[in-house]
Amino acid sequence: MSSLIAQVPEQRAITTIAFTQPTPILPKAPLLSVVVADFLQRYDPKNKATLTKLKSTLPIFIELVGDKPITNILQADVNNYFDQVQKLPIRHDAKMFRGMSLKKIIATHTGRCIAEGTFRSTYRASVSLLLNWAYVHYKDQGFPSLSVNGAVYRGDRSHGINKQRALTQDEIKLLFTHSLMRKYAADASKAHYCWLPLIGLFTGARINEVCQLNPFTDIQQDQATSIWYFHFTDENEAADGVSKSIKTNSSHRIVPIHSKLIALGFLDYVERIKGQNDKHLFPAWKPNHGKASARVSKWFIRYLGKIGLRDKTEGARLSGFHCFRHTFITYGIQHKIAGTFAITGHETDVVDGLGKISSVAKGYWTQAITDNIVEKQATIERFDFGDFFVSPV
Repeated sequence: MSSLIAQVPEQRAITTIAFTQPTPILPKAPLLSVVVADFLQRYDPKNKATLTKLKSTLPIFIELVGDKPITNILQADVNNYFDQVQKLPIRHDAKMFRGMSLKKIIATHTGRCIAEGTFRSTYRASVSLLLNWAYVHYKDQGFPSLSVNGAVYRGDRSHGINKQRALTQDEIKLLFTHSLMRKYAADASKAHYCWLPLIGLFTGARINEVCQLNPFTDIQQDQATSIWYFHFTDENEAADGVSKSIKTNSSHRIVPIHSKLIALGFLDYVERIKGQNDKHLFPAWKPNHGKASARVSKWFIRYLGKIGLRDKTEGARLSGFHCFRHTFITYGIQHKIAGTFAITGHETDVVDGLGKISSVAKGYWTQAITDNIVEKQATIERFDFGDFFVSPV
């Protein structure tokens, strides 16, 4: 009996060892850079403007947060990122910062930092898209629930500080009748210097929308009405070196060519470019990294400075081509011109008697792009900026 009792502890020990299981080895969580790369790979390529923004900002997120396993990312990391990124200079890719890490740039920079609008619409918006997507697609691998609600702008460059204003009538006249513009108009090789701002004034279009126009496919005449029009789209053929992009769905639109542009000889200019078999509306301005307007923007800024129109007043600047968009919209509002925002691509089309068509209703509407071209022409012809424009040769 005593021998049996003595064996019990030994049996218990054996039993315990028999049921001990090895600790499972869990797969390593992917790095943040892997998740970001997957996100960019799957992002809708048709939304080119946002995709470009994501590709430029998310590498900054990785560098400042650290390329760590996703299970190690804390809400504090995200909050700290927003605290740091708003301290970046306006151009952190400038020559003076080459070779420096972002953290060093932030630590040493003492000049102007990014504005509130850029902080919200670019940096905060991009990270928000990433975090929401990653939580859905990588939750099972440990991606945490993170928020951008802690992103508070603490800088002194308030929202709207970079906003441009509309040109006054006197400023429009100066811009288009200055001796420098007259010099451009008298030289056929400089005609693009005239046509670019003229198109901007009489359409309110964005500079890249204008510069990426293909004269063969994007400047057309409606067969039913004989009305000439611009087709702002990224779906038609692009010129060599140009990657077309349109900001929003409503930015896909046609805009009748104003009679003033036709009277000044724009269609003759288009035929001349087509005769050169060039798909760039402005061949002299070469695209850069797929963007048709990359070099054009800088030229126009310099032109404003040369003729004395550059205005750096915060919140009411004249500092670039976008002033034409402000001018066009302001004119339309002041003169109560219905259809102004359909021309500029801020809203979907309006159908006579029905008002604005919702995105749902528009899905049921079998519409040709020129169905409402007569109404749009009536809208565009109400924009009258004067009779002082010089016709380019």
